[in-house]
Amino acid sequence: MPVIVSLLPVLIFLLVLNSLDTFKLLKPVVIVSVILCGFLSALFAYPINNFFFSTFDERLVTGFTAPFFEEILKFIVVVFLFYRNKLGFLADALIIGFASGAGFSIIENIFYLNHIETNNLMLWVIRGLGTAIMHGTATGIAAVIAQSLISKKEKIKFHYLLTGLCGGFFIHAVFNNFFLSPLLQTILQISLLPLIVIQIFTISEKSLRNWMEEQSQSEFELLRMIKKGEFKSTRAGKYILSIKSRFSPEVILDMLAYIQLHLELSIKAKGLLLMKEAGFESKKDEELKGMLNELSFLAKSIGKTGMRTLIPIIKLSGKNLWKLNLLK
Repeated sequence: MPVIVSLLPVLIFLLVLNSLDTFKLLKPVVIVSVILCGFLSALFAYPINNFFFSTFDERLVTGFTAPFFEEILKFIVVVFLFYRNKLGFLADALIIGFASGAGFSIIENIFYLNHIETNNLMLWVIRGLGTAIMHGTATGIAAVIAQSLISKKEKIKFHYLLTGLCGGFFIHAVFNNFFLSPLLQTILQISLLPLIVIQIFTISEKSLRNWMEEQSQSEFELLRMIKKGEFKSTRAGKYILSIKSRFSPEVILDMLAYIQLHLELSIKAKGLLLMKEAGFESKKDEELKGMLNELSFLAKSIGKTGMRTLIPIIKLSGKNLWKLNLLK
């Protein structure tokens, strides 16, 4: 019974979180990999916490140093996925952050199960519904804060990640300092968390739909103009003409091909999102794979300087890279 009560609630909550995501953008293998990273973060935290417990006062370690280092370790995989452009919206960030915290809590509770011999069911209820859910919540909220800041500027900056991490640390530290009784904290947490989750998913889905609508109109129009041979009359065409003298004719041709191919792939990515929302799974498309390879080849042919020059037409960061990762 202690095993079930202390280990299962956080996994069940993670499954519920993923089921609430309308678009199901995160592959199961990614979520499982993040849980495994959470396992590793707990294993690394163990010797660090042991050192501090042997050196400093227990209350200082429990209330400050343990939350500080544990949140850093849990957040590493989230940062990695941000830089790999695997997270595009708040719902993705929340699920990934919670998965990392869930993995951490599972190893931590396994450790407690092996070292604490007690039949006090309330202790395991508090650890399973309180401490374990807290670990997932703290890292999940940290990821959501960072994602929110990153989305506004379409750039990943260190202080955005640091702000998110501070949010996670604050939640963890407040929980560990027991300003309320452990049972009351647990009840308060499981009462408020569903409301927070629903709000985050609502905002995330609204943001995704708005982004799709805004981009789709401009992309369809630009692609239509290119195919009709009227690209020169568009703002993008005039911009390319203004930089024509700075690059060879071959590079300019590659730039034009890159713009058209990027638009086609972007439209396909939005189609994939609509399919996911409707509950359909996309099949592997060899033509799509060839298009992605061609896009990569064109980027290398254009070079770093040329690609930077294309930024006013095609943003090569944030959601624009994220949506291409959906097609891989």
